[in-house]
Amino acid sequence: MKISIVAVGRLKEAGGFREMEQFYRGRIEPFSKLAIIELKEGKSVAEDTAQLVKRLPAGAFVVALREEGKRLDSKAFAELLRKQRDAAREVTLVIGGAYGFHDVGEQVALSIAPWTLNHMLARVVLLEQIYRGLSLLSGGKYHHE
Repeated sequence: MKISIVAVGRLKEAGGFREMEQFYRGRIEPFSKLAIIELKEGKSVAEDTAQLVKRLPAGAFVVALREEGKRLDSKAFAELLRKQRDAAREVTLVIGGAYGFHDVGEQVALSIAPWTLNHMLARVVLLEQIYRGLSLLSGGKYHHE
């Protein structure tokens, strides 16, 4: 399975965001190939959206992270990953910049939390949930009931 994250904005060293990203990348990679594509924030929502659309892999199952998206618990997110893995489809998750993004042709929109999170924190939370989901699918003990 291959998972891609296409994100507007770059992680900063300050605050430990890069370190957390590397931590979860190391945990995810035994289960799945992982690509993270960082895009420079544009001058408008339309520009950010156009950049995002250009970077979406053809044929991928696209998940847009949006404040108004559907909320899934960890098991349901793992099930979403399982279905795409079993269908041999790449999963691409899209994180917008400070002002969000328009429609990118996603198959599903998810909300990470009922709060608005900055893009760096959202990315780390997403990486943790990807790892949790893949661990669940492999029968790992990371997720506790």
